Amino acid sequence: MAKKSKDVISKQDLLQKVMGDINKKFKKNVIQFASDEEVKEKILFGVGEVDDLVGGGTLCGNFSIIYGGESVGKSTLALTQIATAQQLGKTCLYIDLEHSFDIDRAKVLGIDLSKLLLIEDINNAEEAMDIVIKISKEKIVDLITVDSIQAMSPKGEQVTKKDKEKSIEDDEMALLARKMSKFLRVSANAVYMGKVSVVLIGQVRMNLGSFIVTEGLSGGRALKHWAVNTVHIRRGKKVDSPVEKYKEYYKEDGKDRYKTMDRIIGFDCVVKLEKTKVSGSKPEGSVTHLPFYFESGFLKPAIKDIVENDE
Repeated sequence: MAKKSKDVISKQDLLQKVMGDINKKFKKNVIQFASDEEVKEKILFGVGEVDDLVGGGTLCGNFSIIYGGESVGKSTLALTQIATAQQLGKTCLYIDLEHSFDIDRAKVLGIDLSKLLLIEDINNAEEAMDIVIKISKEKIVDLITVDSIQAMSPKGEQVTKKDKEKSIEDDEMALLARKMSKFLRVSANAVYMGKVSVVLIGQVRMNLGSFIVTEGLSGGRALKHWAVNTVHIRRGKKVDSPVEKYKEYYKEDGKDRYKTMDRIIGFDCVVKLEKTKVSGSKPEGSVTHLPFYFESGFLKPAIKDIVENDE
């Protein structure tokens, strides 16, 4: 028994020596016990129903995806998260590849413009990807939002290898998907070490089946692989839209009368958790419904019980 104990001790000593040698060679702690791993921070969206769904926000050190069709609340959700992160003292970067950033809208959602880093003048996808990697390595931001994946135009779409401008008629099969796959592989460690939460906003493509048509994420399979959270957003039924009441006046028998009417002021936003690798989240496939207001996004506006009509 004593010999066995001695072997165990010598094995542990050898383990510690080898770990020390490896870390010394790479000049950093590339190998350690799992108990020494720090718990990853999460950045809340600031929308209770969504935060409950995904398990408390997006993970720092990882990629998360928000995708859906047009005008379903993707960018608004991302901007609401930025406002929430700023309130917690976080530094945020918004890469607007669609050139649709609205200053007034950002203010309504509670964003401090003087503290938000904004990038809009990007020539190609490679520039945006290099910026994400550079900033992550420098550890100077906490949240990077890319709006959107499909707005990234790889350099190979624009010019040839000899820098000759291409025509729109030239085809580049799956070029963005291949670039995204490379970007995710190359940037993963920088994002992890920088403790940056990278939120990618994506568009949908229609998956045509024999019996049913579904919405899928475009941009390559690597996106789904690398994301720890994938959230799909769509509009729900019109009957579930938020409304406000107003008086519609009319004349009857020479007298002014009115009837109370409903006016739609938003839509039912349906958020589905398609993938999760985050503890505390709801199971994959879980869905939540919440009202989206045209005026204020996910923040409930001050609604009067009765709003006078303009007439």
